[in-house]
Parts: sequence; structure tokens; C-alpha cells
Amino acid sequence: MSRRGRFLIVSQHYLRPGALICLLIVSGCARWSAKQDSLEGPPQRLPTASMPPDTVIVETVLVRIPAQAEESVNEVWRLVDETVISIHRRKLFDQNGIRVGVLLSEIPKVLRDQLDPSSGVQANQALENAGLAADADQRTHKLQCRSGRRKEIPVRSENGESITILTTADGQRLSGVTLQQATMLFDLRATANGDGSATLKLTPEVQHGETRQSYVSTEFGIRPQMKRQQQIWKELSIEATLQPEQILVVSGTIPSRSLGKAFFTTVTADQSREHVVLLLRLAQTQLDELFAPEVVDQAKALAER
Repeated sequence: MSRRGRFLIVSQHYLRPGALICLLIVSGCARWSAKQDSLEGPPQRLPTASMPPDTVIVETVLVRIPAQAEESVNEVWRLVDETVISIHRRKLFDQNGIRVGVLLSEIPKVLRDQLDPSSGVQANQALENAGLAADADQRTHKLQCRSGRRKEIPVRSENGESITILTTADGQRLSGVTLQQATMLFDLRATANGDGSATLKLTPEVQHGETRQSYVSTEFGIRPQMKRQQQIWKELSIEATLQPEQILVVSGTIPSRSLGKAFFTTVTADQSREHVVLLLRLAQTQLDELFAPEVVDQAKALAER
């Protein structure tokens, strides 16, 4: 073989790694460039967890009305449809100091003013933001409810004093209980209907006394749980069906009395008393009986357990 031929073979042998390096550099640059392009594109977001089909989203807020403005609550009830509750139930609620209905229009001005932090109505906004201005927290809460499962709506936080509550289950006979360290709340059960509406059931409950260990039965078996004693008024449960964006109004009578007085009269940080109005808005449901009728039936079955 000639000298020139040997030189060409050697040259090709040594040039191949160099060419490979060049190719790697070029391809590497292409990858980095593509990565840079992706970084400069729209920000990547974490995938949103899908909600179970029987989920109901309910927003709640407690509105406190100062005693000197208590008469303005009558303006609220003029904009509320109380006929969503049967006459018999309305009479029973009234005897126990409770009023219930569905708001017919937007939130009345008297309530909006109390909720608006820029209105200057609430004297100490720092305490409001911390939930310490009164034993009724005025901050908005969003609850993700499953069909028939319990969600708690706190109305008044624990009171160190004893409280006596008189109620009537039939409108004739009175019964009373005296409770220590009482916390007022509603047991909320929401059931999604197939037409986009949802049925809300609220049962008044007072948790009281010291925390003790008890045993509860769940779908996974029996487990220990630390809890307080419960006083429940099932006969005074409130049940109403809401369309999306509708607002359920629950409050006490004026003058206040019975169970309504215990739940809807709050004591502020400066020891003044205020009237409380509970608003519940149906924000969202998932069920559609047109496309998934079997899921609608399943949700109703769960709610009846």
C-alpha cells in the first residue's frame, strides 16, 4: 500500500471520534435549546385532583349584627322565601326560636356591610381576621361534602359558662338541659340530586363537657376516638333543596328565645351581644342523571344510611 493510502486510513481513523464529538455537541445543544424553549413557555401546573361524582361544594359564613342594628334583620327576612319549609315545621322552628328560608335575591345590604372589611362596621379587623372578635367566627368557609357524610358547621365556640337550653319537640311540652363548656354547631349532610340541585340537612348539636375516649364504628371497623358528649336535636333538623348559587338563611327569632337564642346570640370580645345569621350557598354539584343515573341512585342510597 502506498504511503498516501496509509495516511488516508489513519486520518479517517482519527477523524471519526472528532466527528462523533461534534455530533454529540450539536445534538446536545439542540436538546438544551428545546428545554429552554419549554422553560420559556407557559408555566407548568400540577394536575387538579378530580372530585368524586357525589361531591357537593357548600360555602358558609356567619354574619353578626350588632344589637343596636338588630331591627334591620327584618329587612333580610322580607327578601327570604320561608315557604320552602312546611307550615308545621315553620311553627315548630318558631316555637324554638329559629327561622329558615331561601334568599330570593342577592345578599341584602345590611349583611354585605357586616361582611365588608372596608366598611368600617367591624371595629377591630385584626381580631376578625384571626377569628377572635367573638365566639361566632365571621370568616367564610368552603366545605367539600360527600353524599350523606357528616360535615360540621361551627356556630359558637366553646363557652366557659354553663348554659341552659329549653326546647319543645311537639310544640306542647318543654324540656331543658344545662350544659357545661358548650360548643354550638350544625351537623351538615348534603345530597346531590341529578338536576344540579342539592338537598342540605342541618341538625343542631351541642358538644359539651370534657374530652373523653370512646369507640366509633366505621366502614373500616371499630376505632378509638377522643370526643366530647353530644346533645342532638334531631326533631329540629332543617332540610331544604337548593339550586346552584342559591343561599339558605338560618337564624334566630327576634326577640331571641329557646334553642335559637343559644345558637344565634354571640358575645364579642368587648362583651357586647350580637345577633347571628348563618348563610349557606350551594356552590357546585357533580351529578348528572342524564349521563350517570346509576351514580345518582347510589348517592341517594348513601344519604339514607
